[in-house]
Amino acid sequence: MKRKAVLLALFLLLLIVSSSHTLGEGADKYPLETDDLANWGKAYSHSKTLSLIAGQKDSPDSTLVVGTGVSGEYLTYKSKGNLRSFAVYAYGKEGGIYRQPTFSISADGKSFRSVTPDIHSDADDPPSVRFESRDFPSGTKYLRIVFPSGDAKSLSIGKVTLNGTAGAGANKPSGPVLYGSMIMLASENGSAPVYYTTDGSDPRSSPTRKLYTAPIPIVAETLLKTTSGPGETAHMAADASSSQGQGISTYSFTPYPQAPPVAGISDLLDNFSQTALRANVYLERSTPGYFDNDISRAVRATTAPGMLVYTAGEDMKSFAVRSFYFSGQPFQKLRFYVSSDGVQYEEATAESYPSGNPVGNWQPYAYENMSLPAGIRYLKIELLGESKSWTPQVSEVTINRNTASATLTTVKSGSSMLATIAASTAGARIYYRLNKSVDFTPYILPFKLTGYNQLETYAVKEGFLPSPIRSYTVNAGSNVQVDRFGQMETAKFAGKVTEERQLAEDAKADAAYYGSLTTPDDRDSYGGLAGSADKYGLKATGFFAVQRMGDRPVLTTPEGNLFFSLGVNGVTAQETYTLVKGREEKFEYVPPYAGEFKPAYTGTDSFSFFVANKYLKTGVFPTEHDIYMEAIERLKKWGFNGIGAYSPEKYGEEGYFPYVRMLPLDSMGWAKIDGLSLFDIYAPDAEAKLDQAFAQSVAPYKEDRMLIGTFVGNEFDFHRFYTDVPKLKASKTAMKGKLVEMLRTKYGTIEAFNAAWKMSYKSFDELNEAALTLKTSPSWRDMDAFLADYLDRFFGTVSRLYRKYDPNHLLLGDRWITTTFHNETVRRALADAEGKYMDVISINYYTYKLEPDLLQEVYERSGGKPILMSEFGYGTTEQGLAALLPNSAVNQFQRGMRYRNYVEGVASLPYVVGANVFNYVDQAGLGRYWQGVWGEHYNSGLVNAADRPYKDYVSAAKITNDDIYKIMLGQRPKFYYDFSQK
Repeated sequence: MKRKAVLLALFLLLLIVSSSHTLGEGADKYPLETDDLANWGKAYSHSKTLSLIAGQKDSPDSTLVVGTGVSGEYLTYKSKGNLRSFAVYAYGKEGGIYRQPTFSISADGKSFRSVTPDIHSDADDPPSVRFESRDFPSGTKYLRIVFPSGDAKSLSIGKVTLNGTAGAGANKPSGPVLYGSMIMLASENGSAPVYYTTDGSDPRSSPTRKLYTAPIPIVAETLLKTTSGPGETAHMAADASSSQGQGISTYSFTPYPQAPPVAGISDLLDNFSQTALRANVYLERSTPGYFDNDISRAVRATTAPGMLVYTAGEDMKSFAVRSFYFSGQPFQKLRFYVSSDGVQYEEATAESYPSGNPVGNWQPYAYENMSLPAGIRYLKIELLGESKSWTPQVSEVTINRNTASATLTTVKSGSSMLATIAASTAGARIYYRLNKSVDFTPYILPFKLTGYNQLETYAVKEGFLPSPIRSYTVNAGSNVQVDRFGQMETAKFAGKVTEERQLAEDAKADAAYYGSLTTPDDRDSYGGLAGSADKYGLKATGFFAVQRMGDRPVLTTPEGNLFFSLGVNGVTAQETYTLVKGREEKFEYVPPYAGEFKPAYTGTDSFSFFVANKYLKTGVFPTEHDIYMEAIERLKKWGFNGIGAYSPEKYGEEGYFPYVRMLPLDSMGWAKIDGLSLFDIYAPDAEAKLDQAFAQSVAPYKEDRMLIGTFVGNEFDFHRFYTDVPKLKASKTAMKGKLVEMLRTKYGTIEAFNAAWKMSYKSFDELNEAALTLKTSPSWRDMDAFLADYLDRFFGTVSRLYRKYDPNHLLLGDRWITTTFHNETVRRALADAEGKYMDVISINYYTYKLEPDLLQEVYERSGGKPILMSEFGYGTTEQGLAALLPNSAVNQFQRGMRYRNYVEGVASLPYVVGANVFNYVDQAGLGRYWQGVWGEHYNSGLVNAADRPYKDYVSAAKITNDDIYKIMLGQRPKFYYDFSQK
């Protein structure tokens, strides 16, 4: 009983010590004191037989304390305040082998208890050693140093520091530690890699040394020797030549309380002796530095599934599996099956999570199940992965001996979060580390968090193995703008997702909703008006075409039927990705890249809540193709009949839905102009380069019957032609050189040019780099002529080469930006030029009110070319996003009314052949990723970030879409909702 009482007291003391640094004691309670031992003035007491001598050569200490070998020689210090730590510097003589002093501490100077110091020794001869210990119980005052007896070759002491800041090293001092404590290591400069051994060998040269990458759990008596070296990659850890000259630090840890291991299996997979069966797996032993120093892991031999089977003589109640996967390959989880007889297996779920930081792109990953059904005696682990056979790698399998991981739950309370940590293993101790602090703290009660936090947790119970470390981010700051579902934090609206289960429930709700919708029954297979070819005398051309129906131009399907293009732009999740790196504090929670939500990332810095929500909704991450194909079925039921621009063109080729393409002009860097979206058709060899590009990008699709046509480009800066082109530099842009050449030809002399433009240049060569401005009527007329030359050359060249490689499909124009459309001079010049070369003139036309007079002008000046509204849309601020047109709609009902007014309004015009709405999914709440922190973030979608359709909006759109041919043919009056009366 007496022994048990002493051990219990020691356990309580350890608990107090382990948590003492969290009590907030001020620095004034631990004053720094240093004794350089120039005399005995700072020592509290010492043996009279000790002597002070001059320091040896190369010693940093000028005076040393030397013992005689008499038994019990000591040196005692009493701190002015409490004693938290000490550092004692000692030296030997060249070629000698020396015994070390012992150390003890006391609160009263009478009852001392020994401490085991950390030992930091250099690689020199004579040796230099620093003894350190720290984290003493509150109230400690005395330090006693006892010299070894019976040997004159004791180390000499040169300096003693009380309460000095310890150098980087281990986070805990040597000595007794609680079972399962985590030891964390750091180098002196904080950046050099650290190597260690636990078998007593020299970490500078031992073949068993390991690269430190993760905390080291103490579950047995551990002698830890460490060293640091220059930066190296993980696979070089075994090469010890780089750290031969570094010093060694030695730590000794004894776990308490000790308990015999519980029954079960702990397989490090150093061999297959503990597996009952296996298939298509072998043991991989290379580059252990990438795998938390695991020298042997189970890996598949081929890309076919691999299998490990374990059996036990007692019921399996729990299991934990540690693994690694290569983050450069698609992530696929391990799968688990359990059986009572080894014949009939059922799949078992396992909670899974990243556990540790990746090394060399290898991410540690953990699985656990803490509640297996009764009677289970067999566990089967299935390794899967389609890309490479060497990923994933299984590192360790534990059955019945695993402590459940420590899980975090938070409850928001005002400007803070109340954090609660729990583990399902009864009696387990729980630890957490907040914001990369130097040590793990025992968890006792829920605690409040403010601001943005990174939290790591683990649990351990005596006799069990510690759980893996789990990582969490908790944003309890006031700067949160986006919640964990990608919705704007402050927005309050019906249908806002607050729990994951709501997304899972949406799967059933969607089936009922979309199942209730019917597609119009008067459509042909392309979305055209069935039977209209015969009725109106239109021809089947085999491709989408422009034909005349009386006095009006119309689009027709390959079968010759009327086609009014009701396309949807951006049928993709691309605009739902948002930049998260560097602004994590703005998001309530973003899953880590290294984990199961990796498929919701593009790159490592940008994340799509929409894709993540689809996964939470269905249990499967949608591919780009999945999203596209699902959208087609939805769009058909909403009455749309095509895929608009900026959608993945490669899926349009599959022939399921009419679609459009875009010429690859944006990818041609040789024709780009810095800061100005214009294609430099005057660039050297422009026609030859376009010819080569069109041969590759246009010709392959000339027989595609689902292809409506091809856009030349999108929103060129034609409205900036007069202001910006004259200011270009000919050294960077061929267009400016061509302008100067035209001016030289027209004016002949620089004097004539100066007179016309009111300039004062000395030569035409000087104009090449000059920033010209338009001040006179002649200068404006000259730019009129240059714009006409540019447009004729640009559209003429593009049209000629396009039709060379694809004589079957339509050229759909260049999607004017609304600003260009409203610029009278440019609008007329574009209509004149495009009328000669384009089949359709396309306008991205965002407006509160249609302007038929301007549209009529474009139609007439182009020689009767039909007009496609290639992009339009409206939005609201209901869900915290920006509206496409401010103040255009206060809710989704009004948004639907705007759609009806617009589409039915343009469909009633006899020269408009379509209206394509922007877009399928709302843009990310903090902006689409490629535009960084200033990205567009519009309520533009038919569905929101949670994949919930805007039913008021799309139901209104469906009424118009279903009746579009009646509206177009004047068979019913156009709808008009009067916003001025609301």
